[in-house]
Amino acid sequence: MADGTDGDDRDWEVPRRESDVYPSLEMPGSPTPAGDAGSTAGTPSAEGASTATSGEEFSGAPDDEEMPLADHVEEMATRLFIVLAVMAGVGVVTLPYSDELINFLWYSFLDGPAENCARIAVDAAQTGQAAGPAGADCPHVYSPLALILARLKVASLVGLVVGLPVFVYETYLFMRPGLYPSERRYYLAAVPTSLVLAAVGVAFAYFLVLRAMFDYFITYSDRAAELAFGLSETFNLIILMLGFFAIVFQIPLFVMLAIMMGIVTRRWLVQRRLYFWAAFAGIAFVFSPDPTGMAPLMVAVTMIGLFEGTLLLLKWTGTSSPVPTGEDLADRRPYAYLLFALVGYVLSPLPVPTGYYGALPTAVTGPLAEIGFAPSILVGGGIILAFELTAYLNKNYYGSPKLWRGLRRVRLPVWVVAIVVGYLSTPDPTLFRLIDQFGLPLAAAAGVAVALLLVFEGGLLVARRGASADEGDGGK
Repeated sequence: MADGTDGDDRDWEVPRRESDVYPSLEMPGSPTPAGDAGSTAGTPSAEGASTATSGEEFSGAPDDEEMPLADHVEEMATRLFIVLAVMAGVGVVTLPYSDELINFLWYSFLDGPAENCARIAVDAAQTGQAAGPAGADCPHVYSPLALILARLKVASLVGLVVGLPVFVYETYLFMRPGLYPSERRYYLAAVPTSLVLAAVGVAFAYFLVLRAMFDYFITYSDRAAELAFGLSETFNLIILMLGFFAIVFQIPLFVMLAIMMGIVTRRWLVQRRLYFWAAFAGIAFVFSPDPTGMAPLMVAVTMIGLFEGTLLLLKWTGTSSPVPTGEDLADRRPYAYLLFALVGYVLSPLPVPTGYYGALPTAVTGPLAEIGFAPSILVGGGIILAFELTAYLNKNYYGSPKLWRGLRRVRLPVWVVAIVVGYLSTPDPTLFRLIDQFGLPLAAAAGVAVALLLVFEGGLLVARRGASADEGDGGK
């Protein structure tokens, strides 16, 4: 652990020669290290190859060619213009629907509905007094351009989400002449992956982050003043968080691309993980508009979690590729079956736990509420601390290899359970409450779980056949 290798003894260093990474590029007459010169000097094939390719040098990727700096800058500007044009076009198409999107986003996190606020506006115009149904958190416009800017922002958000994969693809076209064939495949696969990750990031911010933030802000401020939500300030926070998380969720993609293309190694990233953690925290606290620290903390934890999760996935597969082999899938079959069963349970109408904050003794929750300390940190952190302390004592004092291997095997499940149990100790576990409101018929939920199981088994079968075909080709 002290060397920063995360307990991994495998060698993740990048080979120094291109031919070690791409054996098919080892061509006759390509530059050979000095130590290898004597081994081929006396062979006729080497002499013929050197004669046939005298004066030629291996120039890297097949389509690589030198270009003037001005041409590079011009091409880069052109491709950036294409990305901006796509984002602007999508924004223009979305603009007519911006009012519906604004109402949808606003009343997803604040009390409504919009009809109540419309009734307040009508009463204010007729009587000169804004009276309406209580409990509606209506947007207040304090600037003549506030509504227009809000429309432009929500349209720009849609353009950003759609423009991210276009950005990845244009980057691929810009770098394509300098990429090897395998690197091109990796980059092309990243285009749809970028769109999926952006959608997941927006959904993560919508269903979890923003709901938790607004609950926290309202609870934090409601005791001190009568709340009035300005359209510009509140909507800026919503749009910024949604767009920011769409970009943040690209971290796994960029990490995997860098490793799969040989730019860095997993071991290099593990050894410098604290630098990345500090950079993520700095970015979160600079770009998150929240003086209370709630939003920056959630953003930083998410970025670090995505980074560490990617490294854990690469370690889990045992290669520099995030795609597991047939053996990897077979070894993880029990975990996959458990996950599919959990998905079916969550989608079913069966009851979902919605928290146990009320069951906690007031002697514990009272002092914690007074100092603003969340019970989830105490509960979840206590479970993780107890587990890690047990692992530390065993490794350094008790010294049971069998127990150590068992603790390492269950570390991830224990952390997941600790996080879930800790989250359920909060006063309002919003995520579980939303899940409890959503349910499919029992047969449909069971069908989803069975379908996931069949997809997993089908993928396992394909992976095994692909491995057998590769071995057969290698034998020839």
